[in-house]
Amino acid sequence: MIYVFVSVLLFGAVAATVIAFTLRKDEAATRDLKDRIGANESARGTAGPASLAIERDTRMSAVPALDRLLRNLSLARKIELLLYQAGLGMRVGMFLMVVAAAAMGGYFVGYLVFNKLIHALFFMTVAAVAPFIYVQHKKGVRMKAFSEEFPDALDLLVSALRAGISFSSSLQIVADESPEPIRSEFAIVVEEQALGLEMREALTNLANRVDSVDLKFFVTAVVLQRDTGGNLTEVLENTSRLIRDRFRILGDIQTFTAQGRLTGVILTCLPLGIALFMVMVAPDYFHKMWDNPAGRAVLGFGVLMQILGSLLIRKIVNIKV
Repeated sequence: MIYVFVSVLLFGAVAATVIAFTLRKDEAATRDLKDRIGANESARGTAGPASLAIERDTRMSAVPALDRLLRNLSLARKIELLLYQAGLGMRVGMFLMVVAAAAMGGYFVGYLVFNKLIHALFFMTVAAVAPFIYVQHKKGVRMKAFSEEFPDALDLLVSALRAGISFSSSLQIVADESPEPIRSEFAIVVEEQALGLEMREALTNLANRVDSVDLKFFVTAVVLQRDTGGNLTEVLENTSRLIRDRFRILGDIQTFTAQGRLTGVILTCLPLGIALFMVMVAPDYFHKMWDNPAGRAVLGFGVLMQILGSLLIRKIVNIKV
């Protein structure tokens, strides 16, 4: 019975993925057709190329029923924010379908290889988690790029303010001159303010979109300055200095914890290397342990302890500043 249920789930995930891809392709074709015939320009009016699109597509899925279901789930909103922070244009519904398809694929691979339900469920769990790990990796890369370029963006903002340019116009300069992902994030702030949103709300939305402690320092400093008054240029200079000091301290921490991180890598890779060496040199010796239920239990316990040890070492050397 469980195999029939899993097969139905796999068929549903694949069918929904195909439908979503088809709808997305139709949307892209329709958008390209409107661009060619000038429908989009006429809908925006005659304000020129600088006019802003007020509406944006906020659907979580191209399938209407799935979109209505996901809108009622708080988890879907968290996944939507995670996909945005990772810089992926995928909708939540499409991502969940990818997760479901990966999980079902892992289930069948595990069952076909080991012919046991427990192994199939294990591979299904690993395959389902893999897309989240990939998105987290993409998010980390994008947020790291933002943090590295942010001090230079602050320096550009301070230079514009010293030249007598208003704060809003200075943000526009940052959006025009800075590299990605700072360019797109600050461009959203400028567009939100142009559409009538208060500066406080636009900056708060920026801090909520970007997972960066340095950006939260900047937003807090600007909001406090606008409430209490003071020299905004000096405040931003101090904020930029604080951010650069944090990077310097982080560099020192990376140096001091290099031995611990290297130890974690060696302790993680050494058992795997020895196991691979034993399989190549003495396959009969290793197969006797694999064929024995007690041996498989010991190997599973060893893998679990390896994972826990790696996580513990990572927790020790990952010092927050």
